[in-house]
Amino acid sequence: MGSTTSRLAVIAALATLWPTYASPQQGGTGASGGLQVDIGVSTTLKYDDNFALTPGGGAGDTMISDTNLSFGLTSRNSAHDLSILATGVLRFADIPGRSVSGLEDPTLKLRYVTDSVNSRLTLTGSYRDVDREFLNPFQVEREEQQFGTLVGNGGTLRDTNLGLKYEVGLTAPLGFTIDLKHAEKDYSNVLNPRIFDTETNSATGTLKFRLSPVATARLVAGLSRYEANDAFQTRRTTQDLSVGLAYEINSVLTFDGQIGLTDVETVRNTGTTNRDGLSSDLRLTKALPNGSAFGAFKSSVNQNGRRSTLTFGRDLQLPRGNLRASLGVTDADIGDMGWIASIAYNIQLPSDTLTLSLDRSASTNNNDQEVVDTRIGVDYTHPIDTISRLRLSLDWGEQDTSTSIFAPGDTVELTTLQATYSRDLTADWNLTGGVEYRQRKETGLADADSTSLFVTLGRNFSYRP
Repeated sequence: MGSTTSRLAVIAALATLWPTYASPQQGGTGASGGLQVDIGVSTTLKYDDNFALTPGGGAGDTMISDTNLSFGLTSRNSAHDLSILATGVLRFADIPGRSVSGLEDPTLKLRYVTDSVNSRLTLTGSYRDVDREFLNPFQVEREEQQFGTLVGNGGTLRDTNLGLKYEVGLTAPLGFTIDLKHAEKDYSNVLNPRIFDTETNSATGTLKFRLSPVATARLVAGLSRYEANDAFQTRRTTQDLSVGLAYEINSVLTFDGQIGLTDVETVRNTGTTNRDGLSSDLRLTKALPNGSAFGAFKSSVNQNGRRSTLTFGRDLQLPRGNLRASLGVTDADIGDMGWIASIAYNIQLPSDTLTLSLDRSASTNNNDQEVVDTRIGVDYTHPIDTISRLRLSLDWGEQDTSTSIFAPGDTVELTTLQATYSRDLTADWNLTGGVEYRQRKETGLADADSTSLFVTLGRNFSYRP
């Protein structure tokens, strides 16, 4: 793995030299098809009075100099779609108790799609080796489009993901899809016993039958294997078998439902447990003149037993923006019934832009705890003139874990407030400065907060060789 990281470092370092020679060939990001290169470089200087969010107050001030380097390559034509993104951070940081220097956070992402009239092959992959103290948990969730833990407790994370999906019979009466996934998280120098190495491998096969122009049936079989290097040396195997139907009832009403059997076997050094039962996922959607409305019911089985969720939602097209909202209730064998919700509201004012979001979900984590995650986000942008703008943002998150037989429950609350001023120095270069306030509250620990000042100078551009 060390040689891979070294090669990535060389590529990222060389990328900073390319803008000087490549500018005359600049083609812009709006062009479609063919080969395109995207290069970015930005330098950030940051001061923070409690960078590690140490409870009760920090041990001293932190100074960080980060030069973010990115190199992207895309190639598109009628037969394939390839995208590669390599990034890294040239970091010099003076943190109480340690110093950091050199290339950090090497990241590589790959996506390749090739298709024909009746088949499609998709390959995906990603690799990241990152210092967890430098992760913004809200940004991680936005990038990965999934809820995760509120990052903390330091240490490093090496995250590897691979995927292969092959679809055949895209336009035929009979179609088949095989979806293979591999996910591996390796931690080092992490003191929290609830954070440990995990590996998940899964395979899902789907057979589709197009019964008519308005009805498609499917048979789905899935197998997942989860392994954890926790105190119990957990090994979990999940098997699913289900049948489903997608049906257009009329021109505005559609139904999509699936029902099947799930079997979960968990093997630990303390013994073996089994959970099995009926699972279902039913959804009814109605198209409306200004959007759509839906109702959904889902019941699933995991290592803790059954969780059932009922939700109703509305997608609304407004004159100045869009509103997507859902509200529901969820109940599990462990814990009490609770409410869940998801709201995303984007409004375009005469000159300003405002985005509001709320997400509240319930799930089971790797420690067999029932977790309620709540996130609130507010983002406001105001253009001062044609070359400068002001941005204010708020991110708030709370993670509440109920007590289980394996680990005690607690609550983690994290707040981030940020105000920035950005100015376009030239057509290519941008300057951003701002202030950020963070606060962390956790059960059994003193509150932690920090204030930071930062300034960033950066450039992004695209060209076609």
